[in-house]
Amino acid sequence: MSDALWTLTIRRFSSTGAPEEIAQRIRQGLLPSLRQAPGFRAYYVARVDGGGGIVSATIFEDEAAADRATEQVLAWTAANLADLVTGAPVVTRATLHLHFDAERPGLDSYMLVRMTEGLGPANGNLPVVQERLVPISAEQPGFRHLYIGRDRDQAGRGFAVSIFTNRSTATAAHAQVAAAMAQRRDLWPQSPQVLAAGEVIVAAVA
Repeated sequence: MSDALWTLTIRRFSSTGAPEEIAQRIRQGLLPSLRQAPGFRAYYVARVDGGGGIVSATIFEDEAAADRATEQVLAWTAANLADLVTGAPVVTRATLHLHFDAERPGLDSYMLVRMTEGLGPANGNLPVVQERLVPISAEQPGFRHLYIGRDRDQAGRGFAVSIFTNRSTATAAHAQVAAAMAQRRDLWPQSPQVLAAGEVIVAAVA
């Protein structure tokens, strides 16, 4: 487990093209340069369950590196995926307070992006997150990675990106986390929402 203040960027793209074609272009064109960028830690792209788009999560060691990567991704997407994605993506930036990796991480995976609003100061609930919520995910079979942070622009909004081997373990972990949060409405006054979830089609970890 680490408390390094890395930066998470979540991008949600609407698309009409096949996710497999999008993934192939990203792997061949964008991914090599992203991995070589200073501060790179991880990158995931998932096809959203139910169709209609993709969601990506990019993790860099600091805000400046993350912002440069966002400019790079948006420019590359406009030049190389214009025929497969529609419009500009919805972009969310968060400061990571925790990240946790399995002892044997892998890349065959499923990603779930969770958002919680109405949060108090981070130092108030972070110890409980470490003690109660992180173990729920980490002890699930097939756990890979967990990234937890706060919206850079709205301090009361938190995000968690979890990576598992498959959908069943990801959704089971989410249900258990939501139940644990419901027992502490003083810390989590609102139930978490799943913003996006789906099979990972591109993955890279530093």
